[in-house]
Amino acid sequence: MNFVSHKAVAADPTAAAQTASNACTGKSKKHVVKTYYRGPATVVLRCGTRNWGYRHLVAHGRWSANFSKKIKNAIWSGDVVIDVPGQRVYERRVIQCPPRILFRVVTNPDPYGADPRIKSQGVITAYKPASLVSPAC
Repeated sequence: MNFVSHKAVAADPTAAAQTASNACTGKSKKHVVKTYYRGPATVVLRCGTRNWGYRHLVAHGRWSANFSKKIKNAIWSGDVVIDVPGQRVYERRVIQCPPRILFRVVTNPDPYGADPRIKSQGVITAYKPASLVSPAC
């Protein structure tokens, strides 16, 4: 009886990472990758470019399921700290003295300036900011 040995081939971790980070391969910058909610309002994450959106987050090594969850939590239950035409910023904070910002999401709820057909532009960037110290404490 002849037995054939089959070795499991280990997947290339960089290939897996590239596959996971290619949700926008072949897609336009206006393609919606994810939709986040704040009550009945929605905030979209579009493919974007290297300067904004999903491609920007991937280019900076920020994208993962955990990172998406942080974006979701900041939008759903974070504080809106800036709300002006062309920019809305959500923050998750620890209320203490000094207050500490856990996570920040910068969005544009208005049409994208370079292509006004993209309504709304959505998530521009998201990140964990450096610790900010408030002199008011």
